[in-house]
Amino acid sequence: MITHKRRNLLIEKILPGILLAIVVMWAFFPIVNAIIGSLKMPLHIWDFPPRFFGPFYSLTNYQELVKDWPQYFGNLVNSLIVTSGTALVVILCSIFGAYAFSRFSHRLVRMSTLFTIIIRMIPPIIVVIPLFPIFNTFGLVDKHITLIMLYAAFMVSITTLLMKTFVDDVPVSLEEAALIDGCSRFQAFLKITIPLSAPGIVAAVIFTAIFAWNEYLFAFIFTSRRAATAPLILSEFMGSFMGVEWGMLLAAAVIHLIPMLILTWMVQSYLIKGMSFGAVKQ
Repeated sequence: MITHKRRNLLIEKILPGILLAIVVMWAFFPIVNAIIGSLKMPLHIWDFPPRFFGPFYSLTNYQELVKDWPQYFGNLVNSLIVTSGTALVVILCSIFGAYAFSRFSHRLVRMSTLFTIIIRMIPPIIVVIPLFPIFNTFGLVDKHITLIMLYAAFMVSITTLLMKTFVDDVPVSLEEAALIDGCSRFQAFLKITIPLSAPGIVAAVIFTAIFAWNEYLFAFIFTSRRAATAPLILSEFMGSFMGVEWGMLLAAAVIHLIPMLILTWMVQSYLIKGMSFGAVKQ
């Protein structure tokens, strides 16, 4: 018989670990399956039952991708430019907006907070339709700056509210002490608020970068060739005249996944460290 104490130990220690393992496996299965599929010969990708070991692994799909779709790597560069520009603009706007929402309680400021939430709830397609003729008139179609402006305008509201929660945790007394020591409000903002809000900035960068890197609708409507991003060419694999080329599609998807994995891996330790530091109240 299982005693009451052992039953509690099973529920508190073992069961959460099992549930966590199931969630991790569920989340990573598509990624692992894509990586394995990209390394298989095209004839063996959809073998049933699936085989995970055998002599059918090769880099053929990646070689064919480089040979037949060289424009894909140009689109990756476009995605990198747009993502970097969007993250920079969003962070510069969001940190000032978050500071204003956190430190000032005027009625107009509170109304602006509500307005940013309402704007974020509008479906993107509603914004795209009236904007396209305007951008087309001014010759802004198929330009990197266009996607940067659109992505930043779409993301700045949610990242501002996200960063506000981190600015709220920065004690006002620290800024007041800096003012007493001779700093201006802007200097106190640069030397006190921003460093202590660094975890929020990192979180906003990750959130914005993932959105801009994977966004499809705006890129599909406002670009055609010069500023086309990687998700657009991934969709072309699905509509190929010769049918879906699953091997190259999986290879391109794996390559598309790598930059965001690297970014997340590079900043995760800093993010966790910063959040833990901020959780300690003096």
